[in-house]
Amino acid sequence: MIDTKTSLFTQNRLAPIRVGLVGVTGYGAAYLDAIKRLVENGRVQWGAVTIINPEQTAEEIQFFKERSVPVYSNYLDMLEEAAGLIDWVCIPTGIGWHTQMAVESLRRGFHVTVEKPLAPTLQDVAEIQAAEKESGIEVSVGFQYAYQKETWDIKERLLSGEIGKVKRIDCLALWPRTRTYYARNKWSGRLHDGHSWVLDSPLHNALCHLINLILFWSGDTLEKEANLMKIRAEAYRAKPIESYDTVRSVVEMDSGIEAAVVLSHSTTQSFDPEIRIEGEKGTIVWRFIGDYEVEVDGVRQFVPKLGQIAVRDYMFNSVLDQIEGKPARICTSDLAKGTVKWVNTVHDTVEIQDVPQQFQKAIRGENNEIVDTISDLEYFGLRSFIERKSFKEVGAPWAVEPREADISNYVSFSGRYCPAPVLLEGTRKVAE
Repeated sequence: MIDTKTSLFTQNRLAPIRVGLVGVTGYGAAYLDAIKRLVENGRVQWGAVTIINPEQTAEEIQFFKERSVPVYSNYLDMLEEAAGLIDWVCIPTGIGWHTQMAVESLRRGFHVTVEKPLAPTLQDVAEIQAAEKESGIEVSVGFQYAYQKETWDIKERLLSGEIGKVKRIDCLALWPRTRTYYARNKWSGRLHDGHSWVLDSPLHNALCHLINLILFWSGDTLEKEANLMKIRAEAYRAKPIESYDTVRSVVEMDSGIEAAVVLSHSTTQSFDPEIRIEGEKGTIVWRFIGDYEVEVDGVRQFVPKLGQIAVRDYMFNSVLDQIEGKPARICTSDLAKGTVKWVNTVHDTVEIQDVPQQFQKAIRGENNEIVDTISDLEYFGLRSFIERKSFKEVGAPWAVEPREADISNYVSFSGRYCPAPVLLEGTRKVAE
């Protein structure tokens, strides 16, 4: 397909870019707010919007009606009927929709931003990248930290040898999630939604930013992420879901760096994400909250980071710069692909272990919400992170031995340890 949309912007087009948004609730609400700010600043204008749940979005629908913005109940109708009204499609939808929506948008010549993760499986990534090649348009992915100046600053510090040769990377994130969190839609906590793999998990959704950063910082050139060569993993389930809620995984990469992550949604207390990069001469510590830290030869330096809203705004402005042909650093499909491989290989390496009932505890958290937890997981998680040991090695009574696999030639997801999905008949409905 001829990329007519790209050619418009390479001719110094003066009119603001016209945006089509798919979804305004859930994480779509964050996109809606961010795009409103872009409109206020004159960077974009509303073209069209898809809203599949009008009974929950009366206020949002009124907002668009007051501005004469077409509202559609089906994203395909928007892509077809509003083709002359939009240039850029934003897709903050469920994981199982990413591939279909991105490909359909690319085939029609629209610029595309798809929320993280890029897609459920490596086969889906291949389909998106084929559509990119055919259209000549590069997809941007909503790994918002990948766009930030400090993320690239850390990469430059690592490549310059400031902390010496990187020996390993360790990551810990304990973010409790309630039963309401998993009931908020039809795909949360699911492996398959009846039409597509989803593989929802801490590793593939709320905390996959960390995986994306680790792979990027481990790459041996500035704009390249590392490729996974070996994996060791263990995955556990304490919540009434299909997927896992707790995981420890250790990977070896082609850059020679080993990385270990401990992630869970089943703790009583929160421990905000932290990534520790250890080199021969020093360390760099990235934290979700606050500054990042560089320590070399005993001298410690703290470097400020943007706040959460500013991070999202920076991402969108970078995407718009790229669309307009200006210099910009974005998260491409190539920089998002490794995260999908990591997630896929965990599911194809280990079977999810159910935590025995005697080690589970349902507690009431904020707003009287119920959280299904694993007893003493904070203790075992911190020990695993600090001591660089498996859950079994640090004494977790519910833990099993991790399993290992060579994934140097891994190119497609098989679902080896996932239950056979129950496929739904008929054409997929947008409202599902």
